Amino acid sequence: MPEVIGVPAARATAHVLGKQGLAGRRLPTVLDAVTATAGLYGTAPTCYLSCAARVDGFRLADLDRELYTDRSVARLRCVRGMAYIQPLELTPVLFACTGEAKDRTVTRIGKWSGLGEAGALAFADRIEAAMAGRPPATVRELRGLIGPCTPQEKDALQYVVALLGRFGRIVRAEVRGGWRSDNYAYALWNDWTGAPVAELDPAQARIELARRYLRAFGPATADDLKWWTGWTKRDTIPALTALGDEIVPVTVDGRDSWLLADELERLAGLGPGDGRGVRLLPVWDSYFMAYATSPAGRSRQVAEADYPRTYDKSGNGTSTVAQDGIAAGVWELDADGGTVTVAPFGDVLRWDEVEAEVAVLAGAVGAGLRLVRAPEPGPLSDGPRNTFLSPITLRPKK
Repeated sequence: MPEVIGVPAARATAHVLGKQGLAGRRLPTVLDAVTATAGLYGTAPTCYLSCAARVDGFRLADLDRELYTDRSVARLRCVRGMAYIQPLELTPVLFACTGEAKDRTVTRIGKWSGLGEAGALAFADRIEAAMAGRPPATVRELRGLIGPCTPQEKDALQYVVALLGRFGRIVRAEVRGGWRSDNYAYALWNDWTGAPVAELDPAQARIELARRYLRAFGPATADDLKWWTGWTKRDTIPALTALGDEIVPVTVDGRDSWLLADELERLAGLGPGDGRGVRLLPVWDSYFMAYATSPAGRSRQVAEADYPRTYDKSGNGTSTVAQDGIAAGVWELDADGGTVTVAPFGDVLRWDEVEAEVAVLAGAVGAGLRLVRAPEPGPLSDGPRNTFLSPITLRPKK
């Protein structure tokens, strides 16, 4: 058995922050950020704001170029069934080992759409045929392309579009309405990417995804990987075991964890100031959503007393001010009104660094922004449903 090395939580946090461009220098490119996080949460505006926090000199057009011009990355539903932006090269892995089994998808869509399994599959073929050789189309535009539909088919269209996406037959190719919109236009996967999704063995795919996860978030526990991927324990443990000598066991403040062996030297060489930095991280940002959902699982990022102010009861992470990798407040962006409002957790925030991050964000989104200080907030549960989306506006103050 290899010797188990003890790692202080602060050093483990600094290691992850450095890899993700959240302390010290930011990362050079959008693709670097997508890779460093094992995928950025894909819905707007989170994807843009996550890049702004990590990428040096980021502008909105930089992500659009990777998505729609260079097509080096793609949006797809993968870990836990959520939409992420992932490197195109990784998509076969994700299709093979994340999300529900395809037969379960067919059963579910057949039931929810009211078309039945055979009807849903037949309708999917009709949609795909109608899209052939045409520019990307929104769901609304697809209704016109398909031709006459029964009322039931019209109601089912959104469900069957989701099925096509799950099977790698279509891709979210464009967005209509700007950087805060999630009104997607779809294209045939083969037309957009130039090749069909390769079929991979799920067990081999899980090994690669476990490797990618630890590259982004290690040291991390088996439970962290299990939660992030949505796998069962039966799938998680063999994937880690198969990595063999590529990983080493460590303990982070007593918690059994895993680290890629080639990162051990870098981790050991970190100094006290290496994790220092302030970042404005958006709702569902990968950093705050990557570890097992509990105060214990996320203790490296959130003090126990602040957990209810950072996550709601469903585990959704709100827009959070990360100071040295620890939740130190919440924030809201009003790009139209020209403000970034910050509500601190106590009096620990380094406001000069917050001001600097507001200036970075202003450059990223192309708007003049000023910092507004708000009172210390109470728990998310004090507000209405979905308070995590607007953690200052929607919840009572402390």
